[in-house]
Amino acid sequence: MLIGLSRVRNESLIIEDTLRHMLGYCDNVIIYDDDSDDDTVEKCLSVNRVTVLKGTPWSLNRQLEETRHRAILLDFAKEAGAEWCLYMDADERLIGGLPDMTHDAYRFQLFDGYMTPDHRLEYTSGHLQDLPRLYGPERRDITMLFRADKSRYLGLDQREPVVEGHVERAQVFVQHFGKCLSVDHWEETCDYYATFFPEPYRSKWEGRKGKAIHTASDFGRPLYGFGELLADSRLHVRI
Repeated sequence: MLIGLSRVRNESLIIEDTLRHMLGYCDNVIIYDDDSDDDTVEKCLSVNRVTVLKGTPWSLNRQLEETRHRAILLDFAKEAGAEWCLYMDADERLIGGLPDMTHDAYRFQLFDGYMTPDHRLEYTSGHLQDLPRLYGPERRDITMLFRADKSRYLGLDQREPVVEGHVERAQVFVQHFGKCLSVDHWEETCDYYATFFPEPYRSKWEGRKGKAIHTASDFGRPLYGFGELLADSRLHVRI
């Protein structure tokens, strides 16, 4: 059984589309709600095959909490009989089918989307992957699919689990919309990391305030259509 995992807070805008997307790959989805004060939980509970774990009151220790929440999700999934887990953030969308699952875990290739002068339409509803955006060539290979019994979350602010066994890079691509939902959301993201995370995150995100609309990536490189990046791996810059 493949169970999808995600930790969320105040994701009412996109959560229904997120769950539809995840359930296209997973048998069931488990959500850890990090003390949302909007209707995220209600929307999650309205979707079949979704379980919600309601978290403790919101804590300022974000680096510790984010790893702890993922560990809770993984432990719950193991108890529910998960053989495999697919961890995704709410603002991520997969392109393509899953790999053959002959290894112990798989890294997917993630690219950040950006708003530009010609691609700045604010997301309000619907299929998130229909939102027109350009993408930076910077690629992060992230362990997102893993055998439940060979994985665990340790440390501070750990997006990826520690896996006992072989981790393979898969030809699965991820569109990350976290930087490009809207100008207001960009500013909220900047404030979050500038307020609650230590250096170097704090200064980096403080410096990004007021710069939601891009003509280059946050790393100073040209932007591309997602299809261009899929078609030509020579454009990729691994970070």
